Amino acid sequence: MNPKKLSGLFIILILLSGFAANSHGQIDALVERYAGDNAEGFLKPLITGFGANLNSGLYRSANVPKMGLHFNIALNAMVAIFPSDQKTFLATTTGYFTPEQTFDAPTVIGDPKGATATSPSGAEYIFPGGYDMKSFLIGAPTLTVGSIFGTEGSIRYFKARLNEDLGDISLFGIGGRHSVSQYIPMSPVDIAVGVFFHTFKISEIVTSKVSTFHAEVGKSFTIANIYGGLAYETNNAKIEYTFTGGSETEEIDLDVKGDNKFRVTLGAGLNFGLFHWNIDYNIGNQHVINTGISIGL
Repeated sequence: MNPKKLSGLFIILILLSGFAANSHGQIDALVERYAGDNAEGFLKPLITGFGANLNSGLYRSANVPKMGLHFNIALNAMVAIFPSDQKTFLATTTGYFTPEQTFDAPTVIGDPKGATATSPSGAEYIFPGGYDMKSFLIGAPTLTVGSIFGTEGSIRYFKARLNEDLGDISLFGIGGRHSVSQYIPMSPVDIAVGVFFHTFKISEIVTSKVSTFHAEVGKSFTIANIYGGLAYETNNAKIEYTFTGGSETEEIDLDVKGDNKFRVTLGAGLNFGLFHWNIDYNIGNQHVINTGISIGL
C-alpha cells in the first residue's frame, strides 16, 4: 500500500470519530513518520477510545427476566472523553538523525503544531502534529433477544463498502447476560453478569478485537430505573500493510494494545411502554458518556 492509500485509511479513521483531518499533506507526513516504532504510541489514544466506546451501551438496566420472550432494538451513541495525559507520548528520533533523542511528541489527538527535536549540529527532526481531539464519538445498533432461564443474547453488526483500495469496513459483536438475582429469593435489586466480544475490521489492514466481562446491579420503578456496573475489558488492534516510500517497500505489522482495563458504570433510564431511553457515565482509563434509545419489550 502506498502512502496515499494509507492516508485514506487514516482519513476514514478520523471521519469515523466525527472529526476531519487538518490537511492531506499533513496526513502524508504523519504516515511517513510513523511507519516505524513510534506508531504504537501515536495511535494508542484512538485505539483506547474506540475500544472504550464499543464496550459501552451493552445494557440499560440490570433486569433479565427469568423466562418469556422479549426483544429490544437499540441505537447507542458513545462519546469517549480524552484526558490531557493522552495528548503526548515519548517518541524517539529514527533514521540518520544523530544523536538519538527521546521527545514528548503529540499523539493522534494532540497538538496540531507538532514538535521538533534539534541536534547539536542544528539539524531538526520534526514530529507531525495530531488532530486536537477532545472526544471520540461512534454509534452502534444492538439487537437483544431473551429470555431462557434468565439468559439473553445480543448482537451488533454493521458493514459498508469504502472503496476499491480499502475494501470493506465491518463491525460484529456478540454477547449475553445472565440473571443472578433469580437465585436470590426476594432480592430487593436486580443483579446480572455478562460478556461481550467485538471484532472491527477495515479490509485486511486493521483488525481490532475488543472484549468485556461485566456485572451490574439495579432497581426498576414504574417508568424509571437506575443501574450501576463493574467491568473488566481488553482491547487489541493489529495493523498490517505494505509501506512504499520511493523505491523501497517495508512490511508494517503493528500490534497496538489499548489501555482499557476496568470501568465503573452509573446510569438511569426512562420507560414509556415499548420506547426506552437511558444514559450512563463510565469511569475508567477512558471515560465514556453513553446514551441510547430503544424499542422493544
